[in-house]
Amino acid sequence: MFESPKHRPARLLGVILSAVLVAVALLAGAGALTAADASGGNRVFVSHHGMDTPNCGHAKSPCRTVTQGLLRADAGDTVRVLPGRYHEQVVLTHRVRLVGHGATIDATGLSQGTGATTNAAAVLVTAGASGSLVRGFRVTGAYGEGILVLSASHVRIALNRVFGNDRGTPATTSYLECQANGEIPGDCGEGVHLMSATDSTVVGNRVAHNSGGILVTDEFGPASGNRITDNLVTHNLYDCGITMPSHNINALAADGTRQPALGGVYDNVVARNRIIDNGTLGEGAGVLIAAAAPGTASYDNRIVDNVIRGNNLAGVTLHAHAPNQDINGNVVVHNNIGRNNLGGDPDAHVTATTGILVFSAVPPVTVHITIRHNHIHNNVNKIWTSPNVTVN
Repeated sequence: MFESPKHRPARLLGVILSAVLVAVALLAGAGALTAADASGGNRVFVSHHGMDTPNCGHAKSPCRTVTQGLLRADAGDTVRVLPGRYHEQVVLTHRVRLVGHGATIDATGLSQGTGATTNAAAVLVTAGASGSLVRGFRVTGAYGEGILVLSASHVRIALNRVFGNDRGTPATTSYLECQANGEIPGDCGEGVHLMSATDSTVVGNRVAHNSGGILVTDEFGPASGNRITDNLVTHNLYDCGITMPSHNINALAADGTRQPALGGVYDNVVARNRIIDNGTLGEGAGVLIAAAAPGTASYDNRIVDNVIRGNNLAGVTLHAHAPNQDINGNVVVHNNIGRNNLGGDPDAHVTATTGILVFSAVPPVTVHITIRHNHIHNNVNKIWTSPNVTVN
């Protein structure tokens, strides 16, 4: 049940249409994009004191907005954003290195999350921007995600401070994704969201005081080969620190065969993160791996060398709720897991503090998980599993 607020068709339509509409508008203004060598490219400068002129972007005549700087950049260029607050929503449609130097992207008030074509993120990286870098920004104020990577690959999100996003919680509008669902408050996408992103990296970021922390999902295709490493994920009060739920019902065939080209959250690595005090006003694990509906699958992910404590659900929580779901092959090793499950897990009916919890509501199907060499302390239950779960 914990992943259900994110499993909504209206949200899928809204995100994909918004990305397409914004990308078309930007490309129309930019003209034809030129190919550039991955290691080459020019520098485009953006300054809070610049001006958005047709020829802006030089060091002595910088652009005023990040959006205009991106319009002036060809594929492979570096857009350097100088200190200041940039009150805008930023959309990457081609491969660039977007680098902040004391810069804040503040999307406060720019989207109320209403309508099918809303872009609610502060920074949106589209499929055409595969291979891009977003580094060194403060990102805040978004109604939805702070940073959303949508159907792109080889994107690097590094050394950002992502805070005060997910402002659709508590819900105050008709935007479906932000509505509460039963006992779970609504959210609008969390601080950083890899949606059907592949082979991408989220490294060295501080993700705090959003509704939830880092989210990996597979709505439009697989979310695989991603690395989430060396981040501080803390005080995201309504949801999990790091969440990896499968939403794509084509991830499994009707006979349970995996269909990795169509969907699934798999082969991702979550390593060396500090995941502390999340979900304390809602329901949130340190790390959650879950399948949301029949045909969904979150498997063969590795949770390694993290520090996890103070979260409202178990430090590492794995949930399967319906037939024909796959959470097998996940590996949880070498983590330092302190006191967690502070609010109890209502699905598993486990109220005592718990380090690692594996819940499957689908007997007699056996779930196979690897849990080894973790330092689990200050919990009543070190590891709790449903009867049909096999731990290696």
